[in-house]
Amino acid sequence: MVLADRLTVPDRTAALLLDMDGVLLDTLTMEFELIGALLGERLGEDVSVPRTVVRRAFPYDLALAWRRILAELGLELPEEEIDGLVAAHEHARLTASVPTHEGISAILDAARGAGLALAVVSNNPQADVARILAGAGLGDRFDLLVGNDAPGLPKKPAPDTYLEGARRLGLEPARCVVIEDSLLGAEAGSRAGCHTIAVATGANTFAELSASPHVARCYSDFRPGHVALELGDVTSKALFTGNDFVSHMVEHVAWRLGCSVDVLWTSDDWRQLGVDLGGEVRRLPRVRDSAAALGMIDDGSAVVRLTAADSGRLALEAAPQVDLEWFVGLRVEQLNDGRPLVSLLDGLASASGWDIAVTVASVEDAHHTWEGVFRGVGIALDRSVRAPLDDVPGPYRDANGRPPVQEAAVERGWRVLAASPSLARLQRETAESEVRVEVALGGPAGARCRVDVADSVQVSGVEELLERFASRAGLRVTIEFRATRLSSSHVVLEDIGLALGRALRLLAIERSEAFGIEGAGSNVDRVESLAEQPVRVGVSMEGRKFWRLVPFTEPYDDFRRDFLLGHTLRNGLFSEDLDDFIDGLAGGLQASVMVHVVERVDPDAGWPQVFAALGEAIGELLRPNESRRSLTPGVKATLA
Repeated sequence: MVLADRLTVPDRTAALLLDMDGVLLDTLTMEFELIGALLGERLGEDVSVPRTVVRRAFPYDLALAWRRILAELGLELPEEEIDGLVAAHEHARLTASVPTHEGISAILDAARGAGLALAVVSNNPQADVARILAGAGLGDRFDLLVGNDAPGLPKKPAPDTYLEGARRLGLEPARCVVIEDSLLGAEAGSRAGCHTIAVATGANTFAELSASPHVARCYSDFRPGHVALELGDVTSKALFTGNDFVSHMVEHVAWRLGCSVDVLWTSDDWRQLGVDLGGEVRRLPRVRDSAAALGMIDDGSAVVRLTAADSGRLALEAAPQVDLEWFVGLRVEQLNDGRPLVSLLDGLASASGWDIAVTVASVEDAHHTWEGVFRGVGIALDRSVRAPLDDVPGPYRDANGRPPVQEAAVERGWRVLAASPSLARLQRETAESEVRVEVALGGPAGARCRVDVADSVQVSGVEELLERFASRAGLRVTIEFRATRLSSSHVVLEDIGLALGRALRLLAIERSEAFGIEGAGSNVDRVESLAEQPVRVGVSMEGRKFWRLVPFTEPYDDFRRDFLLGHTLRNGLFSEDLDDFIDGLAGGLQASVMVHVVERVDPDAGWPQVFAALGEAIGELLRPNESRRSLTPGVKATLA
């Protein structure tokens, strides 16, 4: 049963038993001001009482609350002084007009309309409760008031006052819903056998209440929630949930899906949030019946597969090197573990019309991997609702038909020679080398690479790998490298990668300004492609450098020995130098590069596959996307 479109209670509920302070009334705001003022009057000086101190004392009766506050402040007052503070506080409470919390009136009306009994169960004397409710305009809204002064009834957290409320209403406790704002009150309701709901508008925070074993459901407040997605401006975001990390995951889905997002979600029912989000996804046009994506950020990555289904299901699994149970059990920033995120995904699958299969591929920080999961879901969904582009805009020209050129020194050693949405040309000079790189879209794709180094350095085979990269990216790549003093193969490869990455970044920024780009890409876009790709590469422009090789079928130490280090390819290149190339590329592009090697492969076959997959990922990264126009690379303002 949902009351007033905001409060969910069990269908067999017959009564609501509500605490007063912090639930019905915003007494806490008044307390912050009143306690400081009363202490100042007694001590003859300004007194600042931290809000956390007041909040911790808030669930207790006034005499005990004042003793706790004074103890935390390190103040010792005579008993008569404390009695005076309590009396003044009681008088202020009884004479003040305390505002009702937002949503309470609507909930009471809906409960009455549904035939539910209504009672207040408070840690205040019953007569005081009646006066305070009357002052707030709620005096006639309840069937029963239970105070803390009934003979023989211990105060909360003992369950007795809630048991008394149920008894006097003639109901079994299991048919009563308790609504509390404190851990003490929630314990009382739960021990009484009532379905206990918490709301974080009083004594305890949302995180504290949501984590309590005595709380069945927690709300941040009782505003009506909503979830809305619209294809379009990804910078249009209004996101509030009771947990900031959950909000961030919803943002990842909307961002990569290319949607504006408007979410106000006040409960910790994360599966229902997923259901509502999935309902919005289901409204979007569908152009494919399946899609796949490699989602990643920094060291975390996952592969996502979507398949159309009337009632979707979530399948969560892990690559052989990841213990799934351990991963889900890890703390994730503000979440004690990943189970709420699993619930969110499960709800999304059930309502979106998609079976969602997630393979967790790499874990260092759990929050990065979860970001990779939700990014992957958003990317795969984006591929399902947008028709794929067959090409990209051709060479960019100004009004006179000339490509724009802006030669400038951008920092020590680097000079931009030309920049446009279809071409970037730059030069880098160091004490050891000079490298010039041009990347261009439009015309035949391919690569030319001229390397002038000592005869002892064998790097000519890099042209073959760059040809694979360029053809898959749809780019014309021209590289000229000259060693002026030192000759070292790893320096050559790393410097070429760095300059190429810097040129691609320049091209990406120009294209983003002109018409928007994807900003992230991979060689995985169809479910069928997963079986066809033993090497999968993802690239995401995040304004920072990271890259990793992730083997699926063998321990990393074995993979490093068998593939990464100490091998000379048939074209004369050293495997460890190719590692340096990708390191340089990630640095110049200021991007994360993730390489999944899902089958054991020898270096001669594997490295060409890496470069080809990397090219496909860059090609998608540069692909136009109007919803991301003029966005700056970076994790917060992000292209990714």
